[in-house]
Amino acid sequence: MNAKNGILGILDTVVKVAFVLLMVMLISKYSKLAYNYGYQIFNQKPVSASGTGREVTVTISEGDGAKTIGNKLAGAGLITDKTLFILQERFSEYHGKEQPGTYQLSTAMTPERMIVIMSGAENAEGEGGSEAKSAEKAEDTEEESSEETADDTSEGEEDDESEDESEDSDASEEENGD
Repeated sequence: MNAKNGILGILDTVVKVAFVLLMVMLISKYSKLAYNYGYQIFNQKPVSASGTGREVTVTISEGDGAKTIGNKLAGAGLITDKTLFILQERFSEYHGKEQPGTYQLSTAMTPERMIVIMSGAENAEGEGGSEAKSAEKAEDTEEESSEETADDTSEGEEDDESEDESEDSDASEEENGD
């Protein structure tokens, strides 16, 4: 019985060690994959790294989701990884805002830029965006000027107080001198 228990004990240990090694290998492999996806989501690069790239016309239909759009863009050679595009779209501020239509896209564009164009945000920025930016600048200028006015007012109050003090001292000197 001792030999049988000893062999079973060794076999049990070998299986446990093999399981631990397998888990370490899987965790290592998938953590590298997760890191690469996470890095590429926020550090986007176009398919064509230099130049103007190749112009491609893509049509987005009503109800197309990120997966369908990713398949179309990958088929057209505009992106290299469909799954990465789906994640980029998911974490984008334009998630789910893609509009149906025909778009002229380039391999020199990042996936984020393509998403912005397909969401119609670029047209809004192009037409009303300068007005919105002008309005923002005007608000910022008003805030700065009101802050400067507040600073000037507080400085003016300090100046008024010092002038009052000097007038009081002048008046007391005149009274003492008379």
